[in-house]
Amino acid sequence: MTNQSENGQDLLARLAEVEREVVEKAKNVVKGASDPFSGLIKFLHQRPENEGLDGQVVEAVLIESFGSVEEVPDLIRAIAARVRTVIRESNVINITNDGITLQEWGKFVIKKTEVMKFEVTYEKGELVLKNIKGLFGIEHGVELPLERIQVRPPKLIVTAKLGLVKPQRVLDM
Repeated sequence: MTNQSENGQDLLARLAEVEREVVEKAKNVVKGASDPFSGLIKFLHQRPENEGLDGQVVEAVLIESFGSVEEVPDLIRAIAARVRTVIRESNVINITNDGITLQEWGKFVIKKTEVMKFEVTYEKGELVLKNIKGLFGIEHGVELPLERIQVRPPKLIVTAKLGLVKPQRVLDM
């Protein structure tokens, strides 16, 4: 019985070390990027394909990178709130959440559903999230699905879907 207990403790210690390595790598990617939003997306995009990342690790990355949850930029907090798992499939990031979340972002509210996904691309050297599913912007009580987020530090160009009209907002990160 003692041998099984020791093996279990060894396994837990190895898993904890792997988690620390993932958190440290992510922290370096986030801090080394031109802006925190791009850094987090780059880290998720660099993850091994079809390998799940636990939501607790995502939370640990944010706390290590920013010092506390309160210091995490609002849009990152909106995307990372209550994450259960993150899986990359090619250029698509799939996020499974523990329910719907709402996060204030300036004069807007960002709503995230239980399942969210987006494609990560680069256009003219700028990071772009497109084909977004499960992420909504709420302004003046009107809820619109977000279609695209273009990163142009220190701004984000956010495009929503409204039939044939594609309203855009240029927002501070």
